[in-house]
Amino acid sequence: MVNEDNAKAIRALLNERWADIEDATRTLQVGEDETIRPQTLGMTGSRRDRVLSALLDGGRISTPTRRLEVGDVLGMGGMGVVHRGTQASLDREVAIKAVRPDKRSDDTTVKLLQEAWIAGTLQHPNIVPIYDIAVGGEGEPLIVQQRIEGTAWSELLDDDDLVRSTFVVSDPFEWHLRVLAQVCNAVAYAHARGIVHLDIKPSNVMVGSFGEVFLLDWGLAMALTDDGSGRLPLAAANEDVIGTPAFMAPEMLTQGDEPLTERTDVYLLGATLYRLCAGRPPHRGGNPIATMFAAATKEPPPLEGVSEELAAICARCMSTAPGDRIQTAESLRQALQAFLEHRGAIRLAEEATDKLEALEALWGDDPDAPDAPERDDAVRVFFSEARFGLEQAIAVWADEPLAREGLRRLRLGMARWELRRNRPHAAQTLLATLPDPPGDLTAEVRQRIEELGRLGARVEELQALADQQDLTVGMRTRVFITGVLGLCFTALPILRVLRPPPDELNWSLTVASPLAFLTIFTLLVVWARDSMMRSAINRRTVGTVYVLLGCQALLTLAAQAVGLSPAQVLPLLMVLWASVAGLYAVHVESRLVVTAVGYVAAMAAALAWPSAQWWFAAAANFVFTVNALVIWWPTPVWKPRGLADTAESAPEDEPSPP
Repeated sequence: MVNEDNAKAIRALLNERWADIEDATRTLQVGEDETIRPQTLGMTGSRRDRVLSALLDGGRISTPTRRLEVGDVLGMGGMGVVHRGTQASLDREVAIKAVRPDKRSDDTTVKLLQEAWIAGTLQHPNIVPIYDIAVGGEGEPLIVQQRIEGTAWSELLDDDDLVRSTFVVSDPFEWHLRVLAQVCNAVAYAHARGIVHLDIKPSNVMVGSFGEVFLLDWGLAMALTDDGSGRLPLAAANEDVIGTPAFMAPEMLTQGDEPLTERTDVYLLGATLYRLCAGRPPHRGGNPIATMFAAATKEPPPLEGVSEELAAICARCMSTAPGDRIQTAESLRQALQAFLEHRGAIRLAEEATDKLEALEALWGDDPDAPDAPERDDAVRVFFSEARFGLEQAIAVWADEPLAREGLRRLRLGMARWELRRNRPHAAQTLLATLPDPPGDLTAEVRQRIEELGRLGARVEELQALADQQDLTVGMRTRVFITGVLGLCFTALPILRVLRPPPDELNWSLTVASPLAFLTIFTLLVVWARDSMMRSAINRRTVGTVYVLLGCQALLTLAAQAVGLSPAQVLPLLMVLWASVAGLYAVHVESRLVVTAVGYVAAMAAALAWPSAQWWFAAAANFVFTVNALVIWWPTPVWKPRGLADTAESAPEDEPSPP
């Protein structure tokens, strides 16, 4: 982004110097993408001699011609030519760089040697190593360096198919960004050694056959500090317009009035990033002078079709004011690395968002449709996949906006879906993961949970009531007690007929019988208290028996008091038994009405045939015994409505009768 104050200062400076700039560049036969090399390198003779002396003195250069074999030309530039060669001592192929014969001069010789000296001090995997400085047959200096086999990055930038086939990559754009990150590595290393490159562009980057990345052409490189040897050009002493117009930073035009620093290289790295994203260099003007003027005064067109994050990185690198740029090449590399990680998160978020959109379509379906269970299963699958993708995206990049918004949509939508299917607790769990869930949805979920709570309490009450009416509880105990009492009830009248007491007016047996039965029944209830007291049915049965036997004892005592005989009391006792059985049939077990009818019939028969009344009493008691045993046998054919089906098979926690 252009800093207006800085831009105004540069415009004023360029207006003052533009005539000199035009004079310096008018005679140049270079294009917008070609490097403008220093024109004032023709230094004074003493200074040039000092440089040459520093480079050549002391036998630093290999002179025996047999140590180096020069072959055919590999390539040619504006000033230099590169030959294929063989270093005889190691029998290895090398590249030999020299000044073109038509460009040879003391100035070009110095420049070539300075380039070799600078590159030779930089030992880095992304910088071509310099092996030696030799002398050719005509006394010209030869730079011996590693031979690189590969393709210029500028060619690969426009051929994604070549990138895919050569380097087996699925995402050429990401691959180019990783190449730029390696270039940043080389530049950061050079800066650490006090060297700025000043001509970073795709054509000066070579990519080897195995993906090796090399930053080439250190011909414009300068030292940031003076080491006292005088061998290297100083950035602070530069007074020339240098660089490649299509990529150059504004301070490269000011002829020394604006210093060249590490942030100049950062600008060039940003310009290279712009070329990668936009498909063209950042500065265009139709000719070198117009392009340079655009570099100094115009902001490049905004990047389109790239993420805001990457566009912001590029804009910061290419700020007009050096102080506003990303400060170091290493910081730029880290920013690119972060973007690549973020890009992976973006991909995850986009894939998960596709799942979310498919899920949203399923959320709108009718929950009562015949295929609802199958669609519910699909919802669960899509939800799990979408949530996993979005959470992974956030794990990679915590601030990924698409993933954060998508995760919120996912949880809110799923909460509403769960609520529509009457699962408010599941909806509440989903809403609990949101920092600020919608208040209306939260209130609705809370209301539904409260309703379910009340409904659950009511269901528990009904279940407890059903449990209390469960005839299966204590069945075996009831059958045992009923069998014991029924046998006694049936046998006693028969024994009275077969062995009548000597005194018919003796009330002792008649009064003692219910008291004896009460004692026997009490002992049985105490023995089986766990099962007989567990349900309301059993408790009511126990209470009914106590009422029956107690009333029988009172009735016999009252009859004795008024002067009735035991024979006259028996029909009254049958009325009592019929009444109690009828009440039990009404309130507890309707099928016991058979017993009530039996006692009524026995009473009528006893009144009609008084001599056989004890037989009728025994018959009525037998009917009661059989009726009760049929009702309470351990495999009942009837249960109260609402009783859980599992009650039939539930194990009984009661004592077994002896």
